[in-house]
Amino acid sequence: MMQGRGRAQMVQGRGGRGGTPAQPQLLLKSLQDHLLLHIFNMLDNKGRINAFKAIGWSTNRYIQRRENLRKQIENKGKFEKEMAERMKWRNEIFKSVLNAAVKNGDVAKSASEGKGNRGITAIDPALLRDGPTGEEKKETDKNEALAEGMSKLTMSENAKLEEMEPLPHLGARVDPYTLLTRLNTRRLYGRLKHYKKEAIKKKEEEEALKVTLRAKGVAIPEPSIIEIYERDLKEKLLLDRIYPKNVTIMQMAQKEWNELIEMANYRNMGHSLPFDPIPPKHELLLFQSCPRAVAVLASYPRSGNSLMRTLYEHTTLRVTGSDMQGGLAKHDLVGEMAVGEGMVQFVKTHFPERLGTPAFRCSRAVLLVRNPFDAIESFFHLMMTGEHTATLSEENRKKAEKVFDEYAVKEAAVWTRFHEYWLNQDIPILLIRYEDLYRQTDKVMERVLQFVLEVKRMGTFFTERVDRCIREQQKIESLGSYKPRSAGIGKSLKKYKPEVIERMKTPAMMEVMKKLGYAFMLENPVEKWSEMPPLQGYATEIMTAAAFVNEQNTIILNNDKSIISRSQAEFTPWQKIKQELGIIENNCECENCTKRKQLAAGSSAGAAGEGLSREATAVGVAAEAAEGIAAGGGAILVSS
Repeated sequence: MMQGRGRAQMVQGRGGRGGTPAQPQLLLKSLQDHLLLHIFNMLDNKGRINAFKAIGWSTNRYIQRRENLRKQIENKGKFEKEMAERMKWRNEIFKSVLNAAVKNGDVAKSASEGKGNRGITAIDPALLRDGPTGEEKKETDKNEALAEGMSKLTMSENAKLEEMEPLPHLGARVDPYTLLTRLNTRRLYGRLKHYKKEAIKKKEEEEALKVTLRAKGVAIPEPSIIEIYERDLKEKLLLDRIYPKNVTIMQMAQKEWNELIEMANYRNMGHSLPFDPIPPKHELLLFQSCPRAVAVLASYPRSGNSLMRTLYEHTTLRVTGSDMQGGLAKHDLVGEMAVGEGMVQFVKTHFPERLGTPAFRCSRAVLLVRNPFDAIESFFHLMMTGEHTATLSEENRKKAEKVFDEYAVKEAAVWTRFHEYWLNQDIPILLIRYEDLYRQTDKVMERVLQFVLEVKRMGTFFTERVDRCIREQQKIESLGSYKPRSAGIGKSLKKYKPEVIERMKTPAMMEVMKKLGYAFMLENPVEKWSEMPPLQGYATEIMTAAAFVNEQNTIILNNDKSIISRSQAEFTPWQKIKQELGIIENNCECENCTKRKQLAAGSSAGAAGEGLSREATAVGVAAEAAEGIAAGGGAILVSS
């Protein structure tokens, strides 16, 4: 087997033979967090808050979860009370029907004739009573007295009662291995659904063809025993391949990667394929160790790093890492906080725009850049809404107009220093522009794969992977982990005031833009930005003299706070700004927005409860109650 940097090494060393080595530090940290929070679960509310403050953790999220749990319990109590009232109302209707039947003599007549009136041969006298018995009255009076006494509790007693409320369960973040197993399980389920639909579709097409042939008077030959056997055998082999038994999901993923290599060898030898490949979106992913320090995907926020990570994962079937918890696990990017070479090959970082965790060593970098106007405006939406896919409403955008103007000027300086840092590192760097990735996705990803995996020549294996996973897709928007908020080039420039743009365009920023290949944007109006020619070869390799002399150079990231691109004066207090402006977005979790959303949710739940009609028939009570859960009490179904 070759020992150099060719495809052979990728197949053997990085391509999926052998098990997935664990990363002890990451697993130990996850275990420590779980044990610590398990201890916290034994504390009361005050003890938990004090413990959080002692460690230096924020209590905002915990307070919000506790309030949500309280609302869920409240909603559940309201629902149960409403159901009890409805049951009482239904019993009253039932009693009135029975009373009418008894008065008319229908029940007695049915009983004497042996018909039983749908099984009722005798009437419980309790159903026909007009009021409660003496024992029931005593119980009712006792409950009313207890309720009256509870309403007169002192403030201190109320506080004690509040402390008795159930507290939310505390748990550490899920480790990447578990997240990957969950993702592969979802993909496997989607795969089974896909093949089941395909089988039904094929059968329907065959039946339609038979109907057409019969209508034309064409005789339909019966399949021979050999043909039936071969068809059944093919279906069994397909089922065994897409869902093998007695293997783990990781073993299944490893086996499928080996099958991909086997099919590539069949093609190279000119043989027909023994089976069809699995659709790309249903293929399983793997963690994979790296024989050197990892490569990093360095980018200023909102420059397309999530898109590139997804494309890389789809093509190589290898999980990409990240040095931060950015909330992307819900978008199927499960390598959050996985940075070691024993686990991943390609790691996303925003350093030095911010300090990630933990510190790690890298040997090469893909520098993914985006023009500052689109990147900064998109970052503004992310910070104001708290979501990668959300856009700030026009009403709230107007409220924050002055904030955006000042933020844009400060952030332009941060954008400039971020890229100056990476352009001066003594490691091999591949410069990629988001604008080229958006327009020429396949060409750009070929360069990225060649650089990250150190493949000197793109062979048929990777070319076919790019064809299947990228070129065959219809739209770039469908390739990412989530639907982009606003793709395109230069769309955001109209959001900037002319004077703000002039303040942003400092000599340092313009110099960096030219180095990154954005001279065309500086020289042409925004209407022509989409015509900007791509970088030569769709990417530019940058190597300093030191990196050229020694390609084994590495740098350590996240270990020096002094080189962070954003100074304290350039920090924007987003939560404080939203509170002062009274901006509420559905995804914002600040204390002010949380309280106002809870009030709004409470009023909507009350309105839904009042809207339930009391004039429904007894038969419709159950269905109406179910609608009540969905409309007003749905929160009780949400996990705490």
